[in-house]
Amino acid sequence: MAAVASPHTARNSVFSLDVPDVQAKAAEKREIVQKLIRNLERAERNDGPVDRAWLKQIINPKDQCFQTLIKLLVAPKYEGFVSLRCVCLRAMQMMLRIATRIVVTANEASADSTHGVQCFLELAGEKLAREAYALICNLVESREDTLLACNALLVLAEMGPQTVAPHLAKKLFALFMAVPERADELMEVALRMHSWGGERRSALLEAMVSHAGGRLLGEVLLQVINRGDGGRRARAAKILTGCLALPQGERLLYTNDVLVLIEILLRELPCTAGDVGGFEAHANCLLALTRRCGPAGSNRRGEFVQIIVDVRDDERNPQAVRRTCTQMLASLDTQ
Repeated sequence: MAAVASPHTARNSVFSLDVPDVQAKAAEKREIVQKLIRNLERAERNDGPVDRAWLKQIINPKDQCFQTLIKLLVAPKYEGFVSLRCVCLRAMQMMLRIATRIVVTANEASADSTHGVQCFLELAGEKLAREAYALICNLVESREDTLLACNALLVLAEMGPQTVAPHLAKKLFALFMAVPERADELMEVALRMHSWGGERRSALLEAMVSHAGGRLLGEVLLQVINRGDGGRRARAAKILTGCLALPQGERLLYTNDVLVLIEILLRELPCTAGDVGGFEAHANCLLALTRRCGPAGSNRRGEFVQIIVDVRDDERNPQAVRRTCTQMLASLDTQ
């Protein structure tokens, strides 16, 4: 078994512990994987030269750490040890995320939907990758342990759209209901599914409107629009806009959430005028709220119109943004 070396400890840990009892052995291995997770978290947080060197080492296929995690995950004798499987999946997810980021940075490439699955294949090797993928897909569908299903879905999301089938959108919202404490992580899966477009985007929006868990995601997305970075704010706004365009979409947000969201969007809209994509995402979301959410959505229509006029008339703003403003004013005039 491969060693899990860390620059943060004087003594290396190994997965192969000679403990006779299976239960005790599973507990020992769980503790070691948890230690690996803490080391990964610390290295990402500190981001010093030693930390970056260790992360590159740990995601090197020759290190075999990732393969060892898979072997623990698929080992029949550990099938009943849910907590061990959970931490193995968590460590695998973190390593895939780190590996993908390092690959993208090293190649000076934009993030590609195939990078995740390529890293998985390289880290696991073809044989183990097939075995692990089949098991992870089964675990996602599990109804017996929602934490295990949640961790399995997060691993699939790191691999990319090839591994996240459209029907898993319903599972995603079931997990929002079952493990609300993992809402922030599940929200990341939703952002990715929407960014992938096509059937996955459509399935996400339809499931969000029809499933009770959709309202939970709506509340989380509202916070992203309020406090997230530019790209994530825009993506969150696009998801809500897409939902509002669907039948029954106006029921997704509570009245108070509609009022809060309008307040946030009115505040942020002028700040995004220099970013064509961000401005359109925020403005389209406001337009959808105005059209679909009754009095709560339209009670500040006048402020919305004035902001659009001001942005349109400001010659410092990009022409594409000013054209969008003209189109929106025409659309508002027809309401």
